[in-house]
Amino acid sequence: MDILLVESDRLVRDQIKVGLHQFPEFQVTTGEGYGGLNKLRQQRYDLVFVGVRADSAEARRTIEYLRSFDQSIDLVVVAPHRTARDLVGEKSRLDIWSFLSTPIQDLDFFRLVARIRDRLHAAADASARPAARVSPG
Repeated sequence: MDILLVESDRLVRDQIKVGLHQFPEFQVTTGEGYGGLNKLRQQRYDLVFVGVRADSAEARRTIEYLRSFDQSIDLVVVAPHRTARDLVGEKSRLDIWSFLSTPIQDLDFFRLVARIRDRLHAAADASARPAARVSPG
């Protein structure tokens, strides 16, 4: 699974990156700011982690910018707890798959990773199933 991690806080970025590298099925590319988001225009990723600051309005603009050119990618928003709470009401409008609050708690992070892995394995199982045949009749 190719993951893009866009986070300007080096400590948070390194925590997520090191945590994801514990699983061989994840390949992580990192970036910062709008330049990091623009990597989505150059390569296909399965999931993106986007770090946003405490300003909810700026967080919305960042997510809306990403959605302006990529509507389908699964999005995990990495944000301070209060900002994440403010954005929950717009989860469906902004098509946010999940939130990861900062400072990152190990248990929350690894629960999220478990959900990502479940989703990855479900997608692999679905693609491995043979298509149902309909006989003319």
